[in-house]
Amino acid sequence: DRAFVRCEDFQGIEFIKKLRRFDDEPKQRAEVAAYFHRFEEAEQIYLEMDRLDLAKQLRVKLGDWFRVVKLLNSTGSTTDDKTMLQAWNKIGDYYADRLKWEKAAKYYQRGGMRTRLAECYYMTENYQALSGMIYTLTDNDPLLTTIGEMFQAVGMCEQAVEAYNKCGQVQKSIACCVSLNQWDTAVELAPQSSATDVGSAYLANAQHLLKKDEELRATVGAL
Repeated sequence: DRAFVRCEDFQGIEFIKKLRRFDDEPKQRAEVAAYFHRFEEAEQIYLEMDRLDLAKQLRVKLGDWFRVVKLLNSTGSTTDDKTMLQAWNKIGDYYADRLKWEKAAKYYQRGGMRTRLAECYYMTENYQALSGMIYTLTDNDPLLTTIGEMFQAVGMCEQAVEAYNKCGQVQKSIACCVSLNQWDTAVELAPQSSATDVGSAYLANAQHLLKKDEELRATVGAL
């Protein structure tokens, strides 16, 4: 305490005050070890005290999620599922940040982080797995719209329409069909929406054909 005062180390002084509140000498030693970044030693002391919770808290504070998983698995504890799910998703973030999408997907699947899982499937072009998610989600789940937009971006109209329809966005389905020139599907969807949507689809189609015709005439004229 005197040394910290002489050094004007206010953080150290507060640490000493914290230590004085502990009656347990082994816990004091563990806290000292952690303070000086001897984390392995601190963890071992906690485990010898049969305080898995403190060892886990230490690793959570450090963001060492791989170690958190090992600690929970080593005890076979099923009472801390929330922390385990958090750890799986944090490990998923670790791999996603490094663009290792396939590894990230495995951990997001375990952690139940469906939004990031869909992103991983999209980035790895695993469209079969992404399509499978449509049927596991409940109706009107916001993620369905995102999945629909993903499929639309890569030109997979059928899957995009399936996702949009499941969340009740028929107008988006029709717009998707128009943008991808799937007119037959757009007409089939028309009865589920308003007449205005159908008119817009035909208008867009006509404009598209006229533009193509003008481009063709311009090309012929140039020749």
